[in-house]
Amino acid sequence: MLGFAFFILQDGLSGTIYTLDFQVFYEAGQMFLTSPVDIYTVAPNGLPYRYLPVFAVIMAPLVAVPMPILYTVNITLMMILNIGIVYSAYQVSLQVGVTPSTKNFEKTLTILFVAPQHIVNIMLGQITQLSILLVMIALFLLQSSSKPPLAQSVIVGFLVGIASTLKPFFLVLIPFLAPVTLSGRFGISVSLRQLSGVVLGLFLSMLPNIAYFFVYPTALDGFFQVNLVERLSHHHSTSIAQLIVDLLFFLDIESLQTIIILVLGGFIFLRSYATFIKTPESQKKYLHHFTDMIFLILLVYPDSWFLFLAILYAFLGPSMLQLYGSQSISQEATRTLDVLWSGSNNLIAFFFFGIILHYLVLGLDPINPIWLAILYVLYHRVSGDALIEPRPIRN
Repeated sequence: MLGFAFFILQDGLSGTIYTLDFQVFYEAGQMFLTSPVDIYTVAPNGLPYRYLPVFAVIMAPLVAVPMPILYTVNITLMMILNIGIVYSAYQVSLQVGVTPSTKNFEKTLTILFVAPQHIVNIMLGQITQLSILLVMIALFLLQSSSKPPLAQSVIVGFLVGIASTLKPFFLVLIPFLAPVTLSGRFGISVSLRQLSGVVLGLFLSMLPNIAYFFVYPTALDGFFQVNLVERLSHHHSTSIAQLIVDLLFFLDIESLQTIIILVLGGFIFLRSYATFIKTPESQKKYLHHFTDMIFLILLVYPDSWFLFLAILYAFLGPSMLQLYGSQSISQEATRTLDVLWSGSNNLIAFFFFGIILHYLVLGLDPINPIWLAILYVLYHRVSGDALIEPRPIRN
């Protein structure tokens, strides 16, 4: 922090690691002004622009402001939004039956607020806080009523669409935005009002992106290349799929890597979605499924890294409080939950061991991926359908 203050006073931030991520956003905005089709060639310091095109469109008029000033405005805004994340997590927790007397209530929200990854994200000039807050607001709206009005469903779809523009991996949440439910043995029921609202909201948020790719179709290939094909060499990863590939060098074949990713990711997704559609519409556990999907990103996506842990804890923290607040939780499950809670916080607080091993010793991190996999198993041991009883939903 002292170094950060020093470089601000010396007007020398642009040449430091502090603005590493923000330089990508800034140069993408500059590129959009000069050659819109080439935004996916932007890669200052070896970090590519991996976001949907509207983000570059938003940055384009802002690059008229000198980067150090714009960067300072950005980190100030993210600090404020970090408070909003904690407040939204608090409100989401209250919706699912958590009370201030719930075990670890204040500690969980405090850890969420001061997680080291939040601090690093802010100092790098990231916009993670904004994307988390948008999804948290959407989650609050989903949980607020079992029969939401059409306008509310449109807002949910729109918020997740904007969050996905800022962080494309949030697209994995889309299947859980409409309450599809099994009806009978083979039938499926879905609220057409809610489904149409979500689809409309998503469409409105994605319409500028769709228009961009329609005008510049070759850029679509660039988007898929930087997100799904190209890997950041020597980049830290929390992915257990990537760790398997790194440890078993003979699997260093693209097709086999893809199979590992699809099998593991498919297992996590299908397990969660099967539970989702089996649950009655009024009892959907949106918080649980959102947490599952963030686990999926961190465990499967090869370029997920330790800063994404802040995103995981934003949903895992309230989800653990929901488990603690469950009236039907057994003593054995409570002990497992205590291990999960403690392990989750250690992962947040002591992530640097894996980082040191990756960057200074082994060239890979064996700690965070294995630790995350254990946490995922523990989370599902204690979060079965029989454990969390239905909670009354606010109207």
